[in-house]
Amino acid sequence: MKEQLINNVLQFLVGKLPPEYNSDLRLFLYYQLSEYEVTKKCTDVAVLEEKTYMDYLYMYLASLKMAGRSDKTIEHYKLQLGLMLHNLKKPVQEITTEDLFTYLAQCKAVRQVGNRYLNNKRICFNSFFTWLQKKKHIIYNPASGLDQIRYEKKVKKPYSDEEREILRCACKKERDLAVIELLYSTGMRVGELVRLNRQDIHFDSMDCIVFGKGSKEREVYLNASSCYHLKKYLLSRKDANSALFVSSKSPYLRLSEHGIRQMLQRLGLRAGVEKVHPHRYRATAATNALNRGMPIQDVQALLGHENISTTMIYCTVARDNVRAAHKRYLSA
Repeated sequence: MKEQLINNVLQFLVGKLPPEYNSDLRLFLYYQLSEYEVTKKCTDVAVLEEKTYMDYLYMYLASLKMAGRSDKTIEHYKLQLGLMLHNLKKPVQEITTEDLFTYLAQCKAVRQVGNRYLNNKRICFNSFFTWLQKKKHIIYNPASGLDQIRYEKKVKKPYSDEEREILRCACKKERDLAVIELLYSTGMRVGELVRLNRQDIHFDSMDCIVFGKGSKEREVYLNASSCYHLKKYLLSRKDANSALFVSSKSPYLRLSEHGIRQMLQRLGLRAGVEKVHPHRYRATAATNALNRGMPIQDVQALLGHENISTTMIYCTVARDNVRAAHKRYLSA
């Protein structure tokens, strides 16, 4: 009944609100109604309608929204939890550890997914059932009985200085050169890059504020090269779009994450450099900063990592520094 009520409200507002507001409004309504039982008025004795697993899912997603989690994160949880709940087709109170284990085993056997993907699913399940237990909707968290799924953690190989120069020379547009220089100088995520506006860049102080995961803001810094190419690119613009990076042709729309990735892929093919993508610039910035002596806590702050263990991943590629230090201190 509650879901029907929410659907009726959303149906009534069709054409009155922008379509992109529907998802946020649905989550907000679920959150507001989470403590209420909704029944249809009738002359018979009212029977309270039990919540479905979808009710619990939307309540959980609403809590993530209220906690400031990103839309991408919420969509990821919605997908993974929705697939699991639809597959099991059981009330959340009846789902067992064995159910979850069997579901993961089926995913691995049928879809042949890797252990990293399976462990991400396990993390989603544990977060969902931990929330249900905390809110006293269930007594026991079935996901707590699932062991961590081990997988090989591969460090993305950073660009060499020569590869970075080859990519620079292969840029045919000032925009593309500005993009790769900014990605390297700041170490920002591609999602942070595409949200930037012109006024966010402070050329005098050579810095800008980006909004990272969980809507957390941090300050990142521009080097001389990124400043120069950004200024040159912005001066060449003839559009009035406030976005920092836009498409090359009219109507000059804000570049999306997909657009940036496609642009870098084309650049890599043209330059003859393999595996060119935005995150590799982030990995290169972190690796070079660590190899050249930046304290790891500063690198953590620059990248916006909540946990320093995430930053530590990039320490494993600094083997040349370790070899040089060993030769200096332990050679005799």
